[in-house]
Amino acid sequence: MRILYHYPLCAFCRIIRIYLHEKSLEYEAIQEMPWKRNNKFSEFHMRSDIPALVDDATLLEGWYAIVEHLEQTHRAHSILGSSQKEKAEARRIMAMFNGMFFCEVGKDVVFEKVIKKHTENKSSPDSSKIRNSIAAMKQYMNYITWQMDRRNWLAGNDFSLADIAAAAQISCIDYLGSVKWDEYPQVKCWYVRIKSRPSFRSILGDRIPGIAPVSYYSELDF
Repeated sequence: MRILYHYPLCAFCRIIRIYLHEKSLEYEAIQEMPWKRNNKFSEFHMRSDIPALVDDATLLEGWYAIVEHLEQTHRAHSILGSSQKEKAEARRIMAMFNGMFFCEVGKDVVFEKVIKKHTENKSSPDSSKIRNSIAAMKQYMNYITWQMDRRNWLAGNDFSLADIAAAAQISCIDYLGSVKWDEYPQVKCWYVRIKSRPSFRSILGDRIPGIAPVSYYSELDF
């Protein structure tokens, strides 16, 4: 049985959970707290990075290593795309959301609102960082809107890892009530389609102790 070490409000962990479900690959989930890395995944383990997947005694750390490994070992129903052009586009958009969106938006919102209180200084959230991150989100939401005017899904006609990556990143911000959905109706329609997928149900069921999600977080029609 595969074992996935994850944290529910980590976007990269959410990507792997959604991906594994889409690929119909069973796994056991074990929660790890980003501020308290206690598990030793292997004798040669160093950083306790999450997500981490143990697959048939093979240790894989980080979303990219996990996805590439599973795409190679379970080739049926590729979620990267059927052609090299589609795969390249999915990877490009994944890189945008897992790189720039996370650094400019997701990292500070989740850290300031959730993780910071568990760090050594336990200081209050920096409201200016949160405001700046939410403001930076606009360019990415506009990008999704632009793509939805031209495509069925972000990378083309088919649902792909590009959609998974973008939705996973946005879902963490949405849990904390930091997405102004009324300003982005086309993005909202795209996100509702993803929320309706069976692979997203466990994500919508996530609850962080002491931090309840916004009232519409789990609703498919909000």
